[in-house]
Amino acid sequence: METAVGRVQTQLSPDEALTKLYALLTAKNAPKPGSFTGLNEDQKRQYFRLSRRRSRARMRAASSVAATAANINQALADAALMILATDAPGADQVRKVLQTIFEQRPGVPISVENKAKQGKLKPKLIARSE
Repeated sequence: METAVGRVQTQLSPDEALTKLYALLTAKNAPKPGSFTGLNEDQKRQYFRLSRRRSRARMRAASSVAATAANINQALADAALMILATDAPGADQVRKVLQTIFEQRPGVPISVENKAKQGKLKPKLIARSE
């Protein structure tokens, strides 16, 4: 309440003071309209969908591939796939690695090599860099 002289403060009970403080803090920390935390599940899915689309478009537009761990692993996988498909030097080592990894499934290395030679397994990053 205000008077001509100034504000007159009334004494609040401890419960009222805590309730008022809680209301002020929640209003201060409330998500802003349109912020990510204020989105529902469908809006978040749409947000991530658009974000992935933008990210992929930036990657396609970039002159080179970023040196992330995932891209390095993919580049090495592409190299091993091309070595295996063309039976280039080092193909025996790639076959040995496949046999070691898929020891319990002996048909996997053979099928991977056949698919690579038939062109059914294609390198992902090499096409971008050419």
